[in-house]
Amino acid sequence: MRLSKEFREQFAQQEMRTHGRKNGFVTDGQEKRLLHWLPKIGLPKDKTLNDANIPEKSSIVMEIGFGNGDFLVDTAKKHPDWILVGVEIYLPGVAKAVGRLEDAGVIEQARITQLPAQYVLEHQVQVEQLDGIIVNHPDPWPKAKHHKRRIIQKDMANLMVSRLQVGGFIQLASDIAELAEWMRDILDNTQGLRNVAGKGAYIERADDRIFTKFEQRGIHAGRTSQFLHYVKE
Repeated sequence: MRLSKEFREQFAQQEMRTHGRKNGFVTDGQEKRLLHWLPKIGLPKDKTLNDANIPEKSSIVMEIGFGNGDFLVDTAKKHPDWILVGVEIYLPGVAKAVGRLEDAGVIEQARITQLPAQYVLEHQVQVEQLDGIIVNHPDPWPKAKHHKRRIIQKDMANLMVSRLQVGGFIQLASDIAELAEWMRDILDNTQGLRNVAGKGAYIERADDRIFTKFEQRGIHAGRTSQFLHYVKE
């Protein structure tokens, strides 16, 4: 169904330019869930994490580009003491994730935004407020002329580091070898970060890591994911 006027006016992110898909169709049931939950767990552009009713002493971890919410839900189940800030510009993905978070009984651990990640980090997150940042299988933008659209850039890496507490982590995954190398090379050379696997290297896939939709697509296409883990020092 098309989004209702009420929903578009309240929640659909229209004014900020983003690359890739943004808005789309949701079912009637999904819209009802969004209308119920986003006023409670949403992070609109006029609010910051300080306004998000986060329990004191909670660890705050952000997932940038959470897709349909598979990894977000799994992480919430594994870490009930974490508050997860989910950032996703594709509204149907947000709708699916909200439903899955609710069905799993972990939705109150989440804070959800459809705003661009750079805006969220710049304007809604304080310096050293996050305990971790996760980026799983971001859009590879394979054409050279589109590389500037990739989420991991030098400026973005420095911004991410500034929002992490000392000891905080950045975890990334990609099944596109050239993109994995791109992210690794930028982060290996970002001041304040240590590659847990050693400079130029990747970590092993965690045994308890779920296979998300995008990782499964890569496997079916014959691609192997690479995983990166950095710690702020």
